[in-house]
Amino acid sequence: MHGDRWSRPVIAAATEVHRILGLGLPETVYKVALAEELHRRSIPFERDKTVPIRYRDLVLVTGLHLDLVVGGELIVDAISVDRMTQWHRARLATHMKLSGCPLGLLINFNVPVLKRGVRRLKPPSG
Repeated sequence: MHGDRWSRPVIAAATEVHRILGLGLPETVYKVALAEELHRRSIPFERDKTVPIRYRDLVLVTGLHLDLVVGGELIVDAISVDRMTQWHRARLATHMKLSGCPLGLLINFNVPVLKRGVRRLKPPSG
């Protein structure tokens, strides 16, 4: 099963959150509201999932904290920024690599039209 199965339902849930709350709120508000909307829609997810970070034979004390992991396959990174940058995309790509999730959604709620704030990431091929 591939994480892409969850992209549309998550984007629909995020669109509803954006429709109700609008833009300009802190990220934490959108993250909590999105989790509630996913729950209401019976979309399986884990919130604040900790993934161990491994370097060679060492497991680092500090784990990686993922906001939302949907269906065990899709990382959802909800942000509220003036402009999405390459740094946001690179951070999500690193989270995907370290967690083994095949797909990621970067959702910026601080935009007038939500679809302009959604970026879908796949792992690099090769």
